[in-house]
Amino acid sequence: MKQIAIVGGGLSGVSTAYFLACAGFEVAVLERRANVAEEATFGNSGLLAPCVVQPLVLPGITRTAFSNLFKNDPPILVKSGFNPARWRWVRKSRREYQDYFSLNKQRLTRLSAYGQMLTQHLQDQYALDQENSQGLLHLFRQQADADRCAGIEDSLRQFELPRHSIKGQDAISQVEPAFQSATPIAGAMYYPKDGAGNCVLFVKQLRAIAQSMGVQFHFSQSVKAIRPEFGGRVSIDVAGDDVADSTLTVDGVVLAAGMQNMHLLKPLGMSLPLCPIQSYNAMAAVKNLDEAPNTALFDETYKVAIARVGNRIRVSGLLGFLPKTDQPHAKAISSLLKVANDYYPNAANFNTANFWSNTFALQPNGMPLTGATTHGNIFVNTGHGAHGWAAAVGSAKLLADAMAGRETEIDSDGLLLSAVSS
Repeated sequence: MKQIAIVGGGLSGVSTAYFLACAGFEVAVLERRANVAEEATFGNSGLLAPCVVQPLVLPGITRTAFSNLFKNDPPILVKSGFNPARWRWVRKSRREYQDYFSLNKQRLTRLSAYGQMLTQHLQDQYALDQENSQGLLHLFRQQADADRCAGIEDSLRQFELPRHSIKGQDAISQVEPAFQSATPIAGAMYYPKDGAGNCVLFVKQLRAIAQSMGVQFHFSQSVKAIRPEFGGRVSIDVAGDDVADSTLTVDGVVLAAGMQNMHLLKPLGMSLPLCPIQSYNAMAAVKNLDEAPNTALFDETYKVAIARVGNRIRVSGLLGFLPKTDQPHAKAISSLLKVANDYYPNAANFNTANFWSNTFALQPNGMPLTGATTHGNIFVNTGHGAHGWAAAVGSAKLLADAMAGRETEIDSDGLLLSAVSS
């Protein structure tokens, strides 16, 4: 394979394009929007956090779904009513949690540590503009969450990532002086090597680098179908906003377009175990510099991250099993505001923040879906989630190495699938 088309111009697609170009492939990226990073990536939390990252399985959703319906600021938003497909996915997610959570946590930590290293190398190598913060506080509102986190610490010592248990508000304030919370905290962990940054800015800069290496980007181009052809080629039917419909024939294709991947693979008899999940975001201007966060923060209960991005504060995360909307559900806004005001009440006027929602694709086991399909020249790279910046970069490098026939730099067991099929 020499000529590769990538469907999707988000973090996964642009990262894959870059690493494939480094491996000597001719690469074209097809994106239905007018620029890169305008869909799921735009809702990325910006965490670069191997320690805090975890598979987003939802073992308690069946138990908490109905109680959440009556809360103004729930940690998970679920639409009332019975949806057979959704509940099948939830049941499978619960089984994955019971059987494989610890193993998948180890795998995701390995992948994210690799991706964080690659990202930092790219930022240094190309002198990229950075809006990074160093250090991350992982807060637990409930003792059960603190105990569960402590229970997997031993299995992560192999990665030699520094972590410190913190007890009490005073100890938290020593790490993060701007932290001002009257909210009871059952426990906290501090990860000095984790952090956060501007994921959208990173992707736009990486696009420019990839273009300088010969990668072609075609915007406002919607892929309608992909068809394997005789001779090992793939035809791609493309509909453009300002040009006539066309067909592109390449040696291989990487599908990095989230839920759209399912629609493209279905006519080929393949399905992906993905569910569309809503993630919610708020961006507010810093009001008081002395009370704005210096480290990143992750709330375990709400799965919400808070990070300083230049002179702004980004609050992002939360999971919604709701129909896609451009503006967040009122309860999602309430939950984001609650988390922000619980921890940094005077840092910004969060009530006047800009709010938006994004859809990302999630497997029941919460792991990325990266690798080959049963059609040898059709690949997928998706499912990294709202906090999956590092994992997405790591997956892109693993996939590019595999497609180039190279040995991967880290153990790819459980991270790089040999065949995705129905």
